[in-house]
Amino acid sequence: MLGVQGQVEMIELFSTTLIHGDRSRVVIPNRRIVGEILQNYGHIRQLDLTVGVAYDSDLTETIAIVRDVLGQNSRVMKDPAAAVGVTMLADSSINIAIKPWTTVADSGPARAELYQAIVERFRERHISIPFPQREVRMLDNNPSSWK
Repeated sequence: MLGVQGQVEMIELFSTTLIHGDRSRVVIPNRRIVGEILQNYGHIRQLDLTVGVAYDSDLTETIAIVRDVLGQNSRVMKDPAAAVGVTMLADSSINIAIKPWTTVADSGPARAELYQAIVERFRERHISIPFPQREVRMLDNNPSSWK
């Protein structure tokens, strides 16, 4: 639906009013939402975080650190349990998906707190978060052909 999110404050005959996460009001004409798919988040939300680590990282230790960070954060719900695991073998990193549950109100602050805590713990344990790199090779060493 138009890429708009918020908590429904009021449904009237011609419009629906939402309260956005930044506390602004969003008024949507009902004719714009008739026939659209609406997602009701309810009271909890699963965050979708990803962190990439170097290919030489100890994945067992890395995932244990992430789980410990989740367990120490008061905004992360214990039930349902968070999902944590390798999600992709990317060009420059092994990507780890981190999917904890929070209340809707805690979802924004929890995201920031978790990313910060993960970076700090990875630095303490010397777990590298690589940046994307490309290697370029020159196959023809003849400068006269570089036109």
